[in-house]
Amino acid sequence: MFRILTPVDFSEGSNKACHYAMQLAAGVPGAKLLLLHCFQDYLADAVPASAANLNPSEELAERVLHRNETEALEQLEVLYEKLKQKARSMGSSLHIDRTFTHGLPEEEIPEQAERFRPAVVIMNTKGESSFGRVVFGTVSTKVIDEARVPVLTVPNQYDGAIPGRILYATDFGKTDVADIDRVRQLFGHLQPMIYCVHISDDPEQDREKLLVLQQNLQHGAPENDIRYALLEGEDVAEALQDFARSENIDLLALTTQGRGTFDSLFNPSLAKKMVLHAPLPVLVFQGKA
Repeated sequence: MFRILTPVDFSEGSNKACHYAMQLAAGVPGAKLLLLHCFQDYLADAVPASAANLNPSEELAERVLHRNETEALEQLEVLYEKLKQKARSMGSSLHIDRTFTHGLPEEEIPEQAERFRPAVVIMNTKGESSFGRVVFGTVSTKVIDEARVPVLTVPNQYDGAIPGRILYATDFGKTDVADIDRVRQLFGHLQPMIYCVHISDDPEQDREKLLVLQQNLQHGAPENDIRYALLEGEDVAEALQDFARSENIDLLALTTQGRGTFDSLFNPSLAKKMVLHAPLPVLVFQGKA
């Protein structure tokens, strides 16, 4: 069964991620979309667990906390009903549900993914350009570190379509064949063209590796939906984005080599840079540790 988990915070960006998820799932019979809101209120730390013997300031904080939680629950219901109506207007049989949890999103999202077992988590990334966000990460990069399922980030500024052209950036890792197969599974109903691309600093050696990957992908599946390219460039992120622009790519996919860490070609600064700053959606597979 095709399942998508979409965290929501009721911002314009998360609404965009919801609609992206709906469009992706609309053509898959029996698909399910779970909306997840993680409620956190810093006032909760200031309010004792027991409501007895509260002083006036604590009573005020308790009332505000309760009001904020009630408003968040109402917003989730409004979004849920709106998306159900949208699905009906699209003629889609998509089953939509929602869940409300308490806690930090970067902790709750991987936990809910373990329970719901989605094919993919689709979430918004705000794409701020500050140095601090690159170094310390955001909720999206923390979820990528912790989740055991693919994570697809949709940037605030993205207004394109669901993918018809997908760029898979390879560093010739052990899971490339399996991950490209997962790209086909996730988006196969859309019949996208997949571009398997490597940014090379040793073209002669890498050309042989790309040929081996191509041969491995030929076994058991037609490869007329894949094209291959070996590119040169000192700045890998820039080279990938240049290729994406030139080929009208709708989605960038890559694999991190090992849970909890961005290494190999996709080192911490580069992988986070792509997730935080690429102007198009980024799909991240977690490689084997």
